[in-house]
Amino acid sequence: MIELRHIQYFRTLAETLHFGRAAQQLHISQPPLSRQIALLEQKLGVALFTRTRRSVQLTNAGERFYADTEKIFSMLEQAQRNALAAAEGQVGALSVGFMMSAAYNVLPTLTTQYLSRYPDVDVKLTEIVPNIQADMVRTSAIDIGVMYRPEDCRGLETVTIFREPLVAVLSRNHPLAKRRTLAITDLATEAFLIIPREVAPVYYDLTINFCLSRGFKPRIRLETNLQQTIVNLAGEGLGVAMVPNSMRNMRLSTAVFIPLQDAPMLEVAVIWNRDNLNPCVNTFAQTARDYLQHQGDMAVVSLPSEIGPE
Repeated sequence: MIELRHIQYFRTLAETLHFGRAAQQLHISQPPLSRQIALLEQKLGVALFTRTRRSVQLTNAGERFYADTEKIFSMLEQAQRNALAAAEGQVGALSVGFMMSAAYNVLPTLTTQYLSRYPDVDVKLTEIVPNIQADMVRTSAIDIGVMYRPEDCRGLETVTIFREPLVAVLSRNHPLAKRRTLAITDLATEAFLIIPREVAPVYYDLTINFCLSRGFKPRIRLETNLQQTIVNLAGEGLGVAMVPNSMRNMRLSTAVFIPLQDAPMLEVAVIWNRDNLNPCVNTFAQTARDYLQHQGDMAVVSLPSEIGPE
Protein backbone atom coordinates (compact mmCIF):
# COMPACT_ATOMS: atom_id res chain seq x y z
CA MET A 1 0.00 0.00 0.00
CA ILE A 2 1.23 3.47 -0.85
CA GLU A 3 1.87 5.50 2.27
CA LEU A 4 1.26 9.21 2.63
CA ARG A 5 4.95 9.82 3.28
CA HIS A 6 5.80 8.28 -0.11
CA ILE A 7 3.48 10.80 -1.77
CA GLN A 8 5.03 13.62 0.22
CA TYR A 9 8.53 12.52 -0.85
CA PHE A 10 7.39 12.34 -4.46
CA ARG A 11 5.77 15.79 -4.43
CA THR A 12 8.80 17.43 -2.85
CA LEU A 13 11.09 15.91 -5.48
CA ALA A 14 8.68 16.85 -8.26
CA GLU A 15 8.71 20.46 -7.07
CA THR A 16 12.50 20.71 -6.66
CA LEU A 17 13.62 18.27 -9.40
CA HIS A 18 16.76 17.78 -7.31
CA PHE A 19 17.39 14.86 -4.97
CA GLY A 20 19.74 16.82 -2.72
CA ARG A 21 17.43 19.81 -2.23
CA ALA A 22 14.40 17.55 -1.80
CA ALA A 23 16.17 15.47 0.85
CA GLN A 24 17.18 18.66 2.66
CA GLN A 25 13.59 19.94 2.74
CA LEU A 26 12.37 16.55 3.97
CA HIS A 27 15.08 16.39 6.65
CA ILE A 28 16.37 13.03 5.43
CA SER A 29 19.51 12.00 3.60
CA GLN A 30 19.56 11.50 -0.15
CA PRO A 31 19.97 7.66 -0.31
CA PRO A 32 16.77 6.91 1.67
CA LEU A 33 14.89 9.38 -0.55
CA SER A 34 16.11 7.62 -3.67
CA ARG A 35 15.05 4.26 -2.26
CA GLN A 36 11.58 5.52 -1.31
CA ILE A 37 11.00 7.04 -4.76
CA ALA A 38 12.11 3.78 -6.40
CA LEU A 39 9.78 1.83 -4.09
CA LEU A 40 6.88 4.13 -5.02
CA GLU A 41 7.55 3.63 -8.73
CA GLN A 42 7.68 -0.12 -8.15
CA LYS A 43 4.31 -0.09 -6.39
CA LEU A 44 2.75 2.05 -9.12
CA GLY A 45 4.34 0.04 -11.90
CA VAL A 46 5.44 3.18 -13.76
CA ALA A 47 8.46 5.48 -13.89
CA LEU A 48 7.70 8.86 -12.38
CA PHE A 49 11.03 10.49 -13.15
CA THR A 50 13.73 10.31 -15.78
CA ARG A 51 17.13 10.63 -14.19
CA THR A 52 20.48 11.61 -15.62
CA ARG A 53 23.66 12.71 -13.91
CA ARG A 54 22.72 16.32 -14.56
CA SER A 55 18.94 16.44 -14.24
CA VAL A 56 15.75 14.94 -12.88
CA GLN A 57 12.54 15.35 -14.90
CA LEU A 58 8.96 14.20 -14.47
CA THR A 59 7.67 11.65 -16.93
CA ASN A 60 4.15 12.01 -18.37
CA ALA A 61 2.99 9.53 -15.77
CA GLY A 62 4.76 11.56 -13.09
CA GLU A 63 3.06 14.79 -14.19
CA ARG A 64 -0.36 13.14 -14.03
CA PHE A 65 0.40 11.56 -10.65
CA TYR A 66 1.50 14.96 -9.32
CA ALA A 67 -1.76 16.58 -10.47
CA ASP A 68 -3.85 13.82 -8.89
CA THR A 69 -1.98 13.88 -5.59
CA GLU A 70 -2.73 17.60 -5.31
CA LYS A 71 -6.35 16.56 -4.74
CA ILE A 72 -5.28 14.17 -1.98
CA PHE A 73 -3.51 16.87 0.00
CA SER A 74 -6.33 19.31 -0.61
CA MET A 75 -8.80 16.75 0.76
CA LEU A 76 -6.58 16.12 3.77
CA GLU A 77 -6.48 19.83 4.55
CA GLN A 78 -10.25 19.99 4.20
CA ALA A 79 -10.61 16.95 6.44
CA GLN A 80 -8.50 18.69 9.07
CA ARG A 81 -10.66 21.80 8.86
CA ASN A 82 -13.82 19.70 9.04
CA ALA A 83 -12.59 17.82 12.10
CA LEU A 84 -11.77 21.08 13.86
CA ALA A 85 -15.15 22.57 12.93
CA ALA A 86 -16.96 19.47 14.20
CA ALA A 87 -15.02 19.58 17.46
CA GLU A 88 -16.02 23.23 17.90
CA GLY A 89 -19.68 22.61 17.06
CA GLN A 90 -19.60 24.46 13.74
CA VAL A 91 -20.86 21.41 11.83
CA GLY A 92 -22.92 18.42 12.87
CA ALA A 93 -26.52 17.81 13.91
CA LEU A 94 -28.63 19.34 16.67
CA SER A 95 -32.10 18.35 17.86
CA VAL A 96 -34.14 21.15 19.43
CA GLY A 97 -37.44 20.69 21.23
CA PHE A 98 -39.75 23.66 21.70
CA MET A 99 -43.10 24.34 23.29
CA MET A 100 -45.75 25.71 20.98
CA SER A 101 -45.89 29.21 22.49
CA ALA A 102 -42.15 29.64 21.83
CA ALA A 103 -42.98 29.61 18.12
CA TYR A 104 -44.75 32.92 18.73
CA ASN A 105 -41.89 34.62 20.57
CA VAL A 106 -38.21 33.62 20.78
CA LEU A 107 -37.84 30.49 18.65
CA PRO A 108 -37.92 32.01 15.12
CA THR A 109 -35.34 34.71 15.86
CA LEU A 110 -33.08 32.49 17.95
CA THR A 111 -33.05 29.71 15.37
CA THR A 112 -32.44 32.14 12.51
CA GLN A 113 -29.48 33.66 14.35
CA TYR A 114 -28.03 30.22 15.05
CA LEU A 115 -28.38 29.04 11.45
CA SER A 116 -26.82 32.24 10.15
CA ARG A 117 -23.78 31.57 12.34
CA TYR A 118 -23.62 27.82 11.75
CA PRO A 119 -25.17 27.05 8.36
CA ASP A 120 -23.49 23.62 8.26
CA VAL A 121 -25.30 22.37 11.38
CA ASP A 122 -28.36 20.24 10.61
CA VAL A 123 -30.97 21.56 13.05
CA LYS A 124 -34.10 19.51 13.64
CA LEU A 125 -36.97 21.31 15.41
CA THR A 126 -39.70 19.31 17.15
CA GLU A 127 -42.70 20.66 19.04
CA ILE A 128 -42.85 18.96 22.46
CA VAL A 129 -44.85 19.81 25.59
CA PRO A 130 -42.68 21.22 28.42
CA ASN A 131 -42.64 18.33 30.90
CA ILE A 132 -41.63 15.81 28.22
CA GLN A 133 -39.00 18.22 26.90
CA ALA A 134 -37.22 18.39 30.24
CA ASP A 135 -37.09 14.60 30.53
CA MET A 136 -35.87 14.23 26.94
CA VAL A 137 -33.09 16.75 27.54
CA ARG A 138 -32.03 14.93 30.70
CA THR A 139 -31.72 11.64 28.82
CA SER A 140 -30.16 13.37 25.75
CA ALA A 141 -33.04 12.17 23.59
CA ILE A 142 -32.94 15.76 22.36
CA ASP A 143 -30.04 18.18 22.70
CA ILE A 144 -31.82 21.45 23.48
CA GLY A 145 -35.15 22.47 24.99
CA VAL A 146 -36.87 25.84 24.59
CA MET A 147 -39.51 25.93 27.29
CA TYR A 148 -40.66 27.44 30.56
CA ARG A 149 -37.75 27.25 32.95
CA PRO A 150 -38.33 23.90 34.73
CA GLU A 151 -38.89 23.67 38.47
CA ASP A 152 -36.36 20.84 38.75
CA CYS A 153 -33.10 21.84 37.06
CA ARG A 154 -30.94 19.01 38.41
CA GLY A 155 -28.43 17.96 35.77
CA LEU A 156 -29.49 20.79 33.49
CA GLU A 157 -27.96 24.05 32.40
CA THR A 158 -30.42 26.86 31.71
CA VAL A 159 -30.35 30.33 30.20
CA THR A 160 -33.49 32.39 30.67
CA ILE A 161 -33.80 34.38 27.46
CA PHE A 162 -37.31 35.83 27.58
CA ARG A 163 -39.92 37.00 30.08
CA GLU A 164 -43.48 37.90 29.29
CA PRO A 165 -46.68 38.54 31.23
CA LEU A 166 -49.78 36.45 31.22
CA VAL A 167 -52.77 38.14 29.59
CA ALA A 168 -56.45 37.29 29.63
CA VAL A 169 -57.96 35.79 26.50
CA LEU A 170 -61.71 36.03 25.99
CA SER A 171 -64.24 35.67 23.23
CA ARG A 172 -64.71 38.84 21.22
CA ASN A 173 -68.37 38.64 22.23
CA HIS A 174 -67.63 38.46 25.95
CA PRO A 175 -69.13 41.31 28.07
CA LEU A 176 -65.61 42.26 29.22
CA ALA A 177 -64.05 42.14 25.74
CA LYS A 178 -63.89 45.92 25.33
CA ARG A 179 -61.99 46.55 28.55
CA ARG A 180 -58.46 47.92 28.16
CA THR A 181 -57.21 46.08 31.24
CA LEU A 182 -58.65 43.57 33.66
CA ALA A 183 -58.10 42.62 37.26
CA ILE A 184 -57.99 38.87 37.65
CA THR A 185 -60.91 39.18 40.08
CA ASP A 186 -63.02 40.36 37.14
CA LEU A 187 -62.85 36.74 35.96
CA ALA A 188 -63.52 35.12 39.33
CA THR A 189 -66.91 33.73 38.27
CA GLU A 190 -65.76 32.57 34.83
CA ALA A 191 -64.96 29.03 33.69
CA PHE A 192 -61.23 28.69 33.00
CA LEU A 193 -59.37 26.82 30.27
CA ILE A 194 -55.87 25.69 31.24
CA ILE A 195 -52.99 23.37 30.41
CA PRO A 196 -52.77 20.40 32.85
CA ARG A 197 -50.15 20.64 35.57
CA GLU A 198 -48.49 17.40 34.46
CA VAL A 199 -47.85 18.99 31.06
CA ALA A 200 -46.68 22.48 32.12
CA PRO A 201 -46.35 22.73 35.91
CA VAL A 202 -44.77 26.20 35.91
CA TYR A 203 -47.54 27.71 33.80
CA TYR A 204 -50.28 25.86 35.71
CA ASP A 205 -49.01 26.92 39.14
CA LEU A 206 -48.52 30.52 38.02
CA THR A 207 -52.14 30.68 36.86
CA ILE A 208 -53.67 28.98 39.89
CA ASN A 209 -51.55 30.82 42.46
CA PHE A 210 -52.28 34.19 40.90
CA CYS A 211 -56.00 33.56 41.29
CA LEU A 212 -55.58 32.24 44.83
CA SER A 213 -53.55 35.31 45.78
CA ARG A 214 -56.54 37.43 44.76
CA GLY A 215 -58.97 35.47 46.88
CA PHE A 216 -60.55 32.89 44.62
CA LYS A 217 -59.93 29.43 43.21
CA PRO A 218 -60.52 29.28 39.47
CA ARG A 219 -63.26 26.98 38.23
CA ILE A 220 -61.59 24.86 35.56
CA ARG A 221 -63.87 23.74 32.76
CA LEU A 222 -61.35 22.18 30.40
CA GLU A 223 -57.70 21.13 30.33
CA THR A 224 -55.82 20.79 27.06
CA ASN A 225 -52.15 20.41 26.17
CA LEU A 226 -51.72 23.34 23.76
CA GLN A 227 -51.97 27.10 24.21
CA GLN A 228 -53.26 27.38 20.66
CA THR A 229 -56.23 25.16 21.51
CA ILE A 230 -56.96 27.25 24.60
CA VAL A 231 -57.03 30.45 22.53
CA ASN A 232 -59.29 28.86 19.93
CA LEU A 233 -61.75 27.57 22.54
CA ALA A 234 -61.75 30.87 24.43
CA GLY A 235 -62.51 32.60 21.14
CA GLU A 236 -65.49 30.31 20.73
CA GLY A 237 -66.82 31.34 24.14
CA LEU A 238 -66.14 28.09 26.01
CA GLY A 239 -64.30 29.86 28.81
CA VAL A 240 -61.55 32.34 29.62
CA ALA A 241 -57.85 31.78 30.17
CA MET A 242 -54.54 33.35 31.01
CA VAL A 243 -51.98 32.81 28.26
CA PRO A 244 -48.54 34.21 27.42
CA ASN A 245 -48.69 37.67 25.89
CA SER A 246 -47.01 36.43 22.69
CA MET A 247 -50.04 34.24 21.91
CA ARG A 248 -51.76 37.38 20.63
CA ASN A 249 -49.58 36.86 17.55
CA MET A 250 -52.07 34.18 16.53
CA ARG A 251 -54.27 37.12 15.42
CA LEU A 252 -57.40 35.05 15.87
CA SER A 253 -60.45 37.07 14.83
CA THR A 254 -62.74 35.48 17.43
CA ALA A 255 -60.54 36.19 20.48
CA VAL A 256 -59.28 39.28 22.29
CA PHE A 257 -56.22 39.54 24.53
CA ILE A 258 -56.45 41.95 27.45
CA PRO A 259 -53.57 42.91 29.79
CA LEU A 260 -53.98 41.90 33.43
CA GLN A 261 -53.20 44.21 36.31
CA ASP A 262 -50.10 43.04 38.23
CA ALA A 263 -49.79 40.14 35.78
CA PRO A 264 -47.40 37.31 36.69
CA MET A 265 -44.43 36.77 34.39
CA LEU A 266 -43.47 33.58 32.57
CA GLU A 267 -39.81 32.81 31.91
CA VAL A 268 -38.75 31.07 28.71
CA ALA A 269 -35.40 29.30 28.92
CA VAL A 270 -33.00 27.37 26.75
CA ILE A 271 -32.07 24.18 28.60
CA TRP A 272 -29.53 21.44 27.96
CA ASN A 273 -27.91 18.48 29.69
CA ARG A 274 -24.53 19.52 31.06
CA ASP A 275 -23.18 16.03 30.26
CA ASN A 276 -24.26 16.11 26.61
CA LEU A 277 -21.09 15.70 24.52
CA ASN A 278 -22.54 17.08 21.28
CA PRO A 279 -20.34 20.15 20.60
CA CYS A 280 -23.23 21.84 18.79
CA VAL A 281 -24.95 22.20 22.17
CA ASN A 282 -22.26 24.67 23.23
CA THR A 283 -22.62 26.77 20.09
CA PHE A 284 -26.41 26.93 20.53
CA ALA A 285 -26.04 27.83 24.21
CA GLN A 286 -23.63 30.62 23.31
CA THR A 287 -26.05 31.89 20.67
CA ALA A 288 -28.76 31.95 23.36
CA ARG A 289 -26.50 33.94 25.70
CA ASP A 290 -25.72 36.40 22.91
CA TYR A 291 -29.43 36.68 22.15
CA LEU A 292 -30.10 37.50 25.79
CA GLN A 293 -27.34 40.11 25.89
CA HIS A 294 -28.66 41.73 22.72
CA GLN A 295 -32.22 41.88 24.11
CA GLY A 296 -31.11 43.64 27.27
CA ASP A 297 -34.07 43.88 29.64
CA MET A 298 -35.94 40.60 29.27
CA ALA A 299 -39.20 41.95 30.69
CA VAL A 300 -41.84 42.55 28.07
CA VAL A 301 -44.34 45.30 28.78
CA SER A 302 -47.94 44.23 28.24
CA LEU A 303 -49.30 45.64 25.04
CA PRO A 304 -52.60 47.50 25.17
CA SER A 305 -55.62 45.58 24.00
CA GLU A 306 -56.50 45.93 20.34
CA ILE A 307 -60.04 46.81 21.49
CA GLY A 308 -60.90 50.41 22.28
CA PRO A 309 -61.78 51.80 25.72
CA GLU A 310 -64.91 50.67 27.48
